[in-house]
Amino acid sequence: MVLIISKQSADEYESVRLLQSFADRNIEVMLAHPDDFDIVVNQDLNKGIKYKGECFDMPKLVLVRFGAGILPFQLAVIRHFEQAGIPCINSSNAIEIVKDKLRTSQILSKEKIAIPHTMMVRFPIDDGLVENHIGFPCVVKVVTGSYGEGVYLCEKKRDYRKLMEFIDSLGNKKTMIVQEYLGDHPGEDLRVLVVGGEVIGAMKRTAPEGDFRANITNGGTGSKFELTDEIRDIARKTALTLGLQIAGIDLLFDKRGFRVCEANSNPGFNGFDTYCDFNVAGIIVDYIEQRLTKK
Repeated sequence: MVLIISKQSADEYESVRLLQSFADRNIEVMLAHPDDFDIVVNQDLNKGIKYKGECFDMPKLVLVRFGAGILPFQLAVIRHFEQAGIPCINSSNAIEIVKDKLRTSQILSKEKIAIPHTMMVRFPIDDGLVENHIGFPCVVKVVTGSYGEGVYLCEKKRDYRKLMEFIDSLGNKKTMIVQEYLGDHPGEDLRVLVVGGEVIGAMKRTAPEGDFRANITNGGTGSKFELTDEIRDIARKTALTLGLQIAGIDLLFDKRGFRVCEANSNPGFNGFDTYCDFNVAGIIVDYIEQRLTKK
């Protein structure tokens, strides 16, 4: 049995497609919300997971369908399965790494993978430091976020200063990330899907009018983009470096070559299926079937 742990209900797009793909291959599958589990730590790890208060048969593999929004308890559930010897895709360690955008940037930088110039800022804000090392316009991000949430474009120094003053007035002095703005293709980026170390396709995303964020969930549109050796190499290396078996790698266009904007451990695939005529769920299930066969 394969267990899908997801915050999505069974009638949402990705869940529907995955459940159908498993059924088409006669693979038993169960969809469960992470908060329906309880953990009992004792000498028998295989009996330490309870589902809705009851014991249940341990799966052969866990497909984890949540990423940056994962909470500590939910991460602990995944770790318990791993400690019991159940392979999890993606792993708790990989999910925890990519949840933190700064840590992700540090790891990619160490491996010489191209990223935008990035710095961490904290209150009180030194906007002169940002001006000297990043420059304007710049992109301000929260350390943890997804779907384009918590991402702001500051075109000028005064815009940045006003944003910081507003955040300060809320009494929410969180650590922020500031990145250089790559304006070669305003409002456009690439989402590249990697499954099992193989780059399966790329989609160009275009932001809606008046926005610079190209996420499909924010109203952006997509179109199939031809893969190149550069795209394959940087996406594959990024996924491998971060330990992601299933990944959505977001690339920015730049005159110096593509740069990694973010990595996602739980990429949605409705846009890929819609705009690029893919069957991403089928590709994911094919990979999982191969993993089950190897065991």
